[in-house]
Amino acid sequence: MRALQRKLRGVSTRAAIALALALTATPLVAQKTNLSVAGGTITFPAPTAADYIAGFVTATNGATFTINAQTGVSRTTTVSLRSTSADLGNGKLIGDLQWRRSDLAAWNSITLTDAQVEQRVVVRNGLNDPWGNTIFFRMVLNWTTDAPATYTGNYQITLSQTVP
Repeated sequence: MRALQRKLRGVSTRAAIALALALTATPLVAQKTNLSVAGGTITFPAPTAADYIAGFVTATNGATFTINAQTGVSRTTTVSLRSTSADLGNGKLIGDLQWRRSDLAAWNSITLTDAQVEQRVVVRNGLNDPWGNTIFFRMVLNWTTDAPATYTGNYQITLSQTVP
C-alpha cells in the first residue's frame, strides 16, 4: 500500500477577507480523487457580552468539503485539518480556535499537526462516491485575556488516500 496526499492551503479567518474557495486537487497517479472545498474563509461576528459569558463565539459559516473518486478502484480516503499559523496574533493561542464535524457534537482545539476529520472507503461510482461533510469553527473567549483586536489564522485541509 502507499499513501498519496493532496493539500489545500487554508485561508485567513479574518472577517475582512471574502474568498470563495472551490479548489480541486490535481490527479493522483492511477487513483484520481477530487477534493473540493467551499466556504474556506471562516468569519466570526463581533463577540457580544453573551458570547463572553458562554466562553466562545461561533463562526457564521463552515468549510464544506466533498470527495469524489474519478478513476480507479476501492481506496481509503482521509480528510485531515491543521493550523498553519503558530498563534492567532495579539497573544491569542492557536488552540483557542476550535473545530468540529457537522455530524458530531464534540469540539476540538486546532493544532499544528494533522487531526483526522473523517475517513471513508470509496468505491468509484459506488460506495461513498461522492461523500462530504462540513467543518464548523468557534473561538474560545476570555474576558481577562482577550484584548480587543483582530485575530487571524490559517488552516489546511488535506486529503490522503491509501490504495492497494
